[in-house]
Amino acid sequence: MTVTRGRARSLFTVMAVVVLALAGCSTQREGSGTSADASGKCARSADASAQYEQTWSESAQALGLSDVEAPPLEICEVDTSEYAADPGDDGYQIALAAQGPTNSWALTNEEAFQYAAEQRNVEVLYASANGDATKQVDNIQQLAAQQPDAMVVVPMGPGITGQVRAAAQQGTPVVLCAGRLEGNHGAVTTVTRSYEMQATLWAEWLIQRLDGQGKVAMLSGIPGVPTAEYQKAAAEKVFAKEPGIDVVAKQYTDWSPTKAKTVAASLLAKYPDLDGIWSDSAISDLGVVQAYREAGKPVPPVTGDSSNAFLKAVEGSDVPFALSAFPPEMSTECLDVTLDVLEGKPVPDFVNVEAAAFTDEQLKDYVRPECTDNLWVPSNLPQPLLTELELC
Repeated sequence: MTVTRGRARSLFTVMAVVVLALAGCSTQREGSGTSADASGKCARSADASAQYEQTWSESAQALGLSDVEAPPLEICEVDTSEYAADPGDDGYQIALAAQGPTNSWALTNEEAFQYAAEQRNVEVLYASANGDATKQVDNIQQLAAQQPDAMVVVPMGPGITGQVRAAAQQGTPVVLCAGRLEGNHGAVTTVTRSYEMQATLWAEWLIQRLDGQGKVAMLSGIPGVPTAEYQKAAAEKVFAKEPGIDVVAKQYTDWSPTKAKTVAASLLAKYPDLDGIWSDSAISDLGVVQAYREAGKPVPPVTGDSSNAFLKAVEGSDVPFALSAFPPEMSTECLDVTLDVLEGKPVPDFVNVEAAAFTDEQLKDYVRPECTDNLWVPSNLPQPLLTELELC
């Protein structure tokens, strides 16, 4: 484990989508097990629920969707008065059990957190798992042993659930960031973008684009990883309601443009008349674009998250797409929520991160040609940090 107080200074120039082996969830309940009132019932968070509905409405409108319903989500309010603590002259000490800077998304996620912590006079105890879920188990244990005021965890898999629960039981409030855990994990709240929202938006857009008729292929990340599987499951439910949509193939790309290119080439050979591709990643879409261009075929409508690499690759072409961001700087919101907990303010047990949704018609509003492929767009990171990370 590496524990530091400062921020990392080097950029891993690996252009790959974040591979977080996140645990599963329910579309009905995504928060902690500590959000019930005295009767054991959910104390509904009206504000957070309204924000979720508004975010859905705005995202659907941005993609030109109408008469579509948001995936159901129950959000409860958590009383955090028991965690109220005086920061003292030195400020709060918050532990960050991170994935590790294994790719550009993860590096940006961590650097944004550290940058925001410096601005808020927060001392960070940082531990990198270096992409190893087993290592994160030890990291959480060792961070908890230092008795920080709170802990933020970027979960890499269900194997850490016991350690998160143990940290919570010793009195350390835990906030899950950019990922989720299932069941009684003991964390106070979860801060991330709803995967069900993402997957449903993309599926509904594709259905509308095809006027409810056509052959569709589904491209997901790594098999067995809930980040991929739960988005896939949500999209399958949407497609199953459309008798005119024929899902002819379901493949995995490992969130690799190289593998995605191979998969797409195989799909082209078997289904030369494929009408659309539901994908959970713009990085995978890069491989799709390459395969179709090499075959001299027009790229069918695609979906995914939003990377500068993909936008730069399709700029000036006629590739139809619908993207919705999974912003790495959501870690700053994780920090804000953690500080609310330490101030004893009530928080929702699930905070849905707001993120841009857009189509190829708005490409010029989001592409950053002056920035590198490693930038995840849109970005609200301050220019000094973008410069330091060599992103722009």
